[in-house]
Amino acid sequence: MPILDALVAPIKKPVGLLHVKVVRACKLLKMDILGASDPYVKLSLSGERLPAKKTSIKMKTMDPEWNEDFKLIVKDPKSQVLQLHVCDWENV
Repeated sequence: MPILDALVAPIKKPVGLLHVKVVRACKLLKMDILGASDPYVKLSLSGERLPAKKTSIKMKTMDPEWNEDFKLIVKDPKSQVLQLHVCDWENV
């Protein structure tokens, strides 16, 4: 009995680690009503099903500094792209 469905693409094995350091952002747009922002960064590699990694949230700033390190598993270095999204946290 096959373990994987024949229609599912084969799972690629990791070939390495990508070390990423999120340092800072400058002059972000005001996203909150009171004229500030609560930014954080989401990091992921294209083609991954794993949830994105996230920095800590920096409250009430448009010039955040994180200095946070991340390791992402690379499975296909020729096709995978590092995606960084700066988001605003909302306490909803």
